[in-house]
Amino acid sequence: MKRSLLVILMSLLLIGSVAAMGGSESSASAQSGEWTPSEDITIIVPYEAGGNTDIPTRIFAKYMEKYADVGITITNIEGAGGRTGANEAMRSDPDGFTYLLQSSGFIMQYALGLADFNYEDFEPVGYFLDSSMAMVVAADSPYQTLDDFIEAARQNPGQLKVGSVSGTLPLFGVLYLEEQNDVTFNKVDLGVGAKAPEVMSHRIESYIDGFGAVKQFIDSGDFRCLAIFGETPVPGYEDIPTLGQLGYEDYGYLKQNFGFWAPKGTPAKAVEYFNSLIKQATADPECIEELSVLAYLPMYTTPEEYNELLKTAYADFDTAAQGLVK
Repeated sequence: MKRSLLVILMSLLLIGSVAAMGGSESSASAQSGEWTPSEDITIIVPYEAGGNTDIPTRIFAKYMEKYADVGITITNIEGAGGRTGANEAMRSDPDGFTYLLQSSGFIMQYALGLADFNYEDFEPVGYFLDSSMAMVVAADSPYQTLDDFIEAARQNPGQLKVGSVSGTLPLFGVLYLEEQNDVTFNKVDLGVGAKAPEVMSHRIESYIDGFGAVKQFIDSGDFRCLAIFGETPVPGYEDIPTLGQLGYEDYGYLKQNFGFWAPKGTPAKAVEYFNSLIKQATADPECIEELSVLAYLPMYTTPEEYNELLKTAYADFDTAAQGLVK
């Protein structure tokens, strides 16, 4: 009887030890800081649905969701050049379930005093999309190269009409070319309407926009692209010169990259989780292929790298704004 009781007690102690070991293992897992979402993640796109920023973001989010534990949804909150959506993101709970699409426009607006926030008011997560601007003319334009266009501007000060949109990155592309070449264009604000007809009808000689926005007109033969605002050629369009190939310098602040910001105070582990989704999506061959059709390329940075790149971009754009805006 005593022997049986001893066996029972030893068994209970063994079970308790196993349970304790299991409890310690669970606690160690919790202490490792792993974070998984308990509800769907929302990405705020501060621009119109179906636009040249919204479409590639939706494509990328689809591939992020492939590696996520929950769904990833897009919410469009338009207004004030993206600032309405950014302010909504700032007011969101920093719980790891809300993120903001960051465009280069925020950097420009801060330099111009239009935006009262910068990357330090958020938790930067990482870049995810690489894109460039392009300068185009009509296919039957007399200007075959950027040098041709610049020389014509030099011979006709203030006469050549170059379109962009006031307060946007393309406008600073126009200003950059003026400053670099010591020429003056007749700068035309194209507003938010369709831009392509202005060139096709020869109401303006040229305009600058994202390469993804003008690609269809280059492909159709309606436009000739004089230059891409970048260092390396766009895959499939190696015949179009880049500013780097043409010998220009200090145009890095005009790069049209996109990233994600989280509300200030979002847990670091939540930021790491979202960044890991970016990393996996950027390496996905199907994601790369689908975005390349639109002339976008996935890109990946760690949160630390992203912070440093943003710090440099804000400083460079501040200098550019002071030097270019009259």
